[in-house]
Amino acid sequence: MKTINSLAWANAKYHKGKNLLSAIAVVLTTVLIFLVITIGIGVVNVQNHVVNKTYPTWHAMYRNISEEKKNELFQHAAIEKAGLRQDIGQSSIGESEFYIMYMDETAQELNKAEFVEGAAPKAGNEVAMTKETLRRWGYSQVEVGDEISLAYQSNEADGLSLEKEGVFKLVGILPDSEEGSKKGVFSMLVSTEVMQAIIPEAERNYRVMVRLSENMSTSTDAIEEMCEEIGRSFGVQDDDVVVNSEYLFANYVDPSFLSGMAVLVVIIVIAGALTIYSIYYVSLINKVQEFGKLKALGATKRQIRQAVLRENLIVAGAAIPIGLLIGIISTTLFFNRIMLSFMDGTVSLKVMKETLENGEVQLILPWIVALTIAVSLVTVLVSSLKPMRQAGKILPIEAMRYTGQSASKQTQRQGFIDITLEKLAGATLSRNKKRTLMTIFSLGTIGILFVVVSTVFNCMQPSQIARDSIAEDFRLSLEHWSGDKMNPEREWKMMQQNNPLDEAMKERIAAIPGVEAIEAHLMINGEIPALTDSYTGEALGVSITGVDEEQFKKLQSNIKEGSITYEELTSGEAVIASDIFANNYPEAEIGDVLETTIFDGESSHTKKLKIAAIGEFTQAQSNYSTFISSNNSIQGMSDNNLTNYYDIKVQPKQESKVKTALSEIVSENEVIELETYQEAVTQWESIMLLINGAGYGIMAILGVVGIMNLINTTIDSILTRKKELGVMQAIGMSNKQMKRMLQSEGLFYAFGITGTSVVFGSLLGYMVYSFAAANRLMQIREYYYPVIQVILLVVIVVVIQLVLTAVTTSLVNREPVIERIRGAE
Repeated sequence: MKTINSLAWANAKYHKGKNLLSAIAVVLTTVLIFLVITIGIGVVNVQNHVVNKTYPTWHAMYRNISEEKKNELFQHAAIEKAGLRQDIGQSSIGESEFYIMYMDETAQELNKAEFVEGAAPKAGNEVAMTKETLRRWGYSQVEVGDEISLAYQSNEADGLSLEKEGVFKLVGILPDSEEGSKKGVFSMLVSTEVMQAIIPEAERNYRVMVRLSENMSTSTDAIEEMCEEIGRSFGVQDDDVVVNSEYLFANYVDPSFLSGMAVLVVIIVIAGALTIYSIYYVSLINKVQEFGKLKALGATKRQIRQAVLRENLIVAGAAIPIGLLIGIISTTLFFNRIMLSFMDGTVSLKVMKETLENGEVQLILPWIVALTIAVSLVTVLVSSLKPMRQAGKILPIEAMRYTGQSASKQTQRQGFIDITLEKLAGATLSRNKKRTLMTIFSLGTIGILFVVVSTVFNCMQPSQIARDSIAEDFRLSLEHWSGDKMNPEREWKMMQQNNPLDEAMKERIAAIPGVEAIEAHLMINGEIPALTDSYTGEALGVSITGVDEEQFKKLQSNIKEGSITYEELTSGEAVIASDIFANNYPEAEIGDVLETTIFDGESSHTKKLKIAAIGEFTQAQSNYSTFISSNNSIQGMSDNNLTNYYDIKVQPKQESKVKTALSEIVSENEVIELETYQEAVTQWESIMLLINGAGYGIMAILGVVGIMNLINTTIDSILTRKKELGVMQAIGMSNKQMKRMLQSEGLFYAFGITGTSVVFGSLLGYMVYSFAAANRLMQIREYYYPVIQVILLVVIVVVIQLVLTAVTTSLVNREPVIERIRGAE
């Protein structure tokens, strides 16, 4: 045992140059494994910590629950706690929205309702709200116990009521919400008596918040499935089952997250193992004669294998701690900065910032350190298995004459009449086929992964995603809604009759310097009595948007079933259905004629519409309407102005001036809102920056691991042939010719690696794109080949290979030819 250890240690020191490359590969693999797990778990733990501080603790909420169904739901055996919430009404002052609601004691507990002063409303006209709510309502000086007078609209079956005045007694002060204040959204809690007085029993639509018993709460998937099953058993629509996913993820095992993390770690391990194995394999070629001598002296197969394994473990024993140290330092220095730079609005930013600055969440977890060590060791062990078996199989007599070249099946050696540098390079590569193929395969795997990742990222184009929502540079649209008795003018049927987007407005916009074109999009509403809305149980409400001939040409490629011409669309009888409508109402097929009630201002009329085609359209094309028709057809259904929004194209250099002019129009009319293509692009660019940074960061580390393999192969290929190269130079080969020959060998590796990466990476990348586009994943719709990334990959591999060859050749040429001929490494 001691002899084997001494032999392994001596080999590790003697081959320190090659072992250094192996060590670097192990270090980088360890760093990557540690950072991926630590950052992934760290981000989750920080968010989970904040979620548990700020989020409600109910598992699911059921909406639109009647008084009778509520009592039945409370009796379900799987439910541990259930709380009631009833929305009473709302009020608005300027841009601030105030929502009035009732919550019983259990609902308050599940929603973490705390009172900085006073207590919860219980009887009479008692209410509770935040200080900021009172301030915006004009009651800055009010104290607990005072009465306040508030104007509000109550919820009714058909929308919001006319404005009412109420006198309430303030009994509690809730803590202010920074997020609510920023968004201008506030709430007021009322007592049971206030709720019962305002909302009749027959019109109550409770929200029931439930928490399942502990024996049911095994994982996020199990809780979600049980909550959905309970909802279905009580006839609750799927859309009315709201799962508290953030809270569940923070407190229960999420199989999808764990499997995703495992897949990422497995990919890293495979890429690292291939590279480390390739380095070990190439290094083993030069130790064959050494192992043969040991076997001739009496060493057994097991002892040889143990010597190989222990040498590799010595290298890993030094490399893994270094990798862990680098990972720990990187996490400590950069994690907080990364989190603070890319925090989004999913959780309270203030609480998250405090959590990070106060170090409330431990980032360096012992189990992650142990797991990293274990995974890295397993990677080294797996990479060592085949070299160990090969070393054990070596016969002494064969080892003495082993040169690392593949055995030829030919009985007679093939020669060349004319010898060229390229033929010499080819002969060398063919004599070492296994080494050549292993290097190309291991680096090609990383290259394939890089091309696939680049394809996915390239297909997630911020400009394309933004263009799918806004067709041109600017959009002026009407802000309308229904069911508000205090604001009946916001009903679409009312806005049609007094539409500010008229010819005068169009002329005003066209007169703005820099405006090139204005596209008007028309829309009309209606309902189909024969189809039932699954949400309301009433006749299905539909919307029909219009397109002109040029817009029709653009959306033809999105038609998936059926066919239609623009002339047929203009006839007014045929429409194109959206795929959302087709999926939700499969009973309506192509060729069906639907009797539709069209709402034209204050009046309505019936029209028969034939489904001629079904398509999958972007927001920019259909604005999420149920059907698409032509502008002329839609206008023929009404005597009113049906313009819903303008898409405005402008000259690039005039965008800022046009935006200023359009903003002035918006400020003059509160029913008009402005959206810009550039703002949408900026928003998506910030999202993609985070995604690309993480993805390409992982690929960069994997790439460096692969480069270690390339360095090892190149150095071994040249330095182990010093005697052969010396003989060639002794019979007339110049330094320039030797350099060219070695460059040819290096370029074969480079083009083999890049060719494998580009060909297979492109095919696999397109398959991933096709799957994502078909399933509407990651906002991917169009295919964009990653030309720049592929060119960069080719250039980097070729340049690195040429530099390696040049440096190694220079080192060889420093030694006199006679010295190279006298001895090999």
